[in-house]
Amino acid sequence: MKSSRLEPGILNLFRLFLIVQFVLIFVNVMAHSARGYLKDCPWCAVAFGAANILILLGYLSWPWLQERMGRFYLPIALLYAVIFSLVAQNLFLTVQLSPAASGGSEESAWQIFLFLFVPLVLVSWQYNFKAVIAYCLFTTVLDYVLIRCSNPDYFLLQQTFNRLLFIRFLSFMLVGYIISRIMQQLRQQRQALQEANLKLELYVATIEQLTVSRERNRLARELHDTLAHTLSGVAVQLEAVDSLWTSNREQAQHILRRSLGTTREGLTETRVAIQSLRATPLEDLGLVNAMRDYAESTARRIGFQLQLKLPDTLEGLTPEVEQCFYRIGQEALENAARHANANLVQVTIEKTNLGLRMEISDDGTGFDTQAIDSGSHFGLRGMHERAQVMHADLEISSHPGEGTRLTLSWKDENKGDGGTE
Repeated sequence: MKSSRLEPGILNLFRLFLIVQFVLIFVNVMAHSARGYLKDCPWCAVAFGAANILILLGYLSWPWLQERMGRFYLPIALLYAVIFSLVAQNLFLTVQLSPAASGGSEESAWQIFLFLFVPLVLVSWQYNFKAVIAYCLFTTVLDYVLIRCSNPDYFLLQQTFNRLLFIRFLSFMLVGYIISRIMQQLRQQRQALQEANLKLELYVATIEQLTVSRERNRLARELHDTLAHTLSGVAVQLEAVDSLWTSNREQAQHILRRSLGTTREGLTETRVAIQSLRATPLEDLGLVNAMRDYAESTARRIGFQLQLKLPDTLEGLTPEVEQCFYRIGQEALENAARHANANLVQVTIEKTNLGLRMEISDDGTGFDTQAIDSGSHFGLRGMHERAQVMHADLEISSHPGEGTRLTLSWKDENKGDGGTE
């Protein structure tokens, strides 16, 4: 009996059994008081049964004892209950037999069968089959000894008693084996479920960490798309003001006014970003209108020519996909405005057979994609990160003096590999 953790509900069932046992003892004593071995004092039997059952009920209702005694707590209660049942049966409930009442032994056997069967269930429920074997052997031997010592009719009905003990022993062994096997399977399933729950908790914790990490990266990109762009533009303009302040103050003042305007625009964008990092234009306007508004406002601010090729509407896109296309398009337009010195910028968004495609090109100065390190350029790295999150393909083609072309392609996995329009 190695188990120290009690199965749920086993003590409640034990207490219920003790109450039912007392009722049966009372009924049997009253019914057979004229033929019992203590027929002159039937209430002594009732008092004896009540006292022992109250002791057991108090024992099973005292949590302090369970904590102090550990794995010995339940075996002691079962042992006490079994000994009490056998003693009560042989002292108070066994019916004195007359030559015409040979069926009394069977009646007594069935009474004790009931009193011992519930403890058998409890042993099988809590422990393994070895404990069931020990229980069956102990109850059979003890009952045999008590029958021989207390029953004057034993030698008259020896074969009957031995046959009943043997039948009870085999029956208890079979029932105990079945219950213990069922409980063994339940414990294995419970352990497997606990291990699965533990793995699920670890998985949830991992997902939470990944979500926090992605959210931190997203916040970093949001700040770069708003505040960093503004500050970089203001820094360039202030450098120009510093270099022209002594030689061409009028032009320096003009650039300074532009930087103030850029600062105000950046402040507005930063406030918007703080209020909603999910790109409010997307939520209010959708991807097409948000890209159109941003491209047109950038063209007015910088002064380049803009060509738009956008569909009227785009339906069925998730917020994550719209966010990815909008932020990458925003970064590409900002790069064209601040670094490319472009005169013409073209923006195209179109639905493909399996997904969505966006292309942004300019006729600016361009750059060498082989020489540049995207890891040290936060904007390029942010665009690639966004594309990877959505499992989209991002291609940037550029050469010095030949402009830049950015192509973002996303495939809708729900449409499969062989979808056609």
